[in-house]
Amino acid sequence: MKKTILAAAFASTLALASAASAGPADTFNGPYLGAEAGGAVSGTSIDTDVGSVDLYGQGATGGIFAGYGKTFGNFYVGGEASGTFGNVTTELLNVSLGKDYGYGIAARGGYLLGSGTLGYGVVGWERARFELKDDTSSLKEWVDGLRLGAGIEQGVSDSVSVRGEMSFVKWQGKDFGTDAVDAHDITAKVGLSYRFN
Repeated sequence: MKKTILAAAFASTLALASAASAGPADTFNGPYLGAEAGGAVSGTSIDTDVGSVDLYGQGATGGIFAGYGKTFGNFYVGGEASGTFGNVTTELLNVSLGKDYGYGIAARGGYLLGSGTLGYGVVGWERARFELKDDTSSLKEWVDGLRLGAGIEQGVSDSVSVRGEMSFVKWQGKDFGTDAVDAHDITAKVGLSYRFN
């Protein structure tokens, strides 16, 4: 199920990129706004007073983003801020850890692979609200994470581009009351950007 969600999201990305007409390099210069959607799989380890438990799950995720980018010959550098939302939840029996919304910033660096096609890498910081709950209690905490990713962006016109990205977020270990929680996410998203150039 987890592999199916990621494969479907990334296959959609490749299909969009293949169908898009090649755009000029100027597509990637200047400020931009966009939206994205996809799926995520997550793994969580919870250490309690009576032992340790591993949880796994998946869910839908989406968000909006804004940034600025600039090409230097075939090289690209940029920065981006984002807001995310979704229903990514890991669970086992009566214990679950869910993540509903968050935000982050990231640096993007890449290389123009051809006319209107950009391959890029991402490194950034994420912050999200998690909720740990069971049959009798619910605890919410904000958790920071390190985001690493890679993607392909295809220009459709001078101002519009589509992109597909896979990323990994390693969330910082966090105490929820007496329980220590350690989590990570793998996400695949398809996005649409509009640049004001």
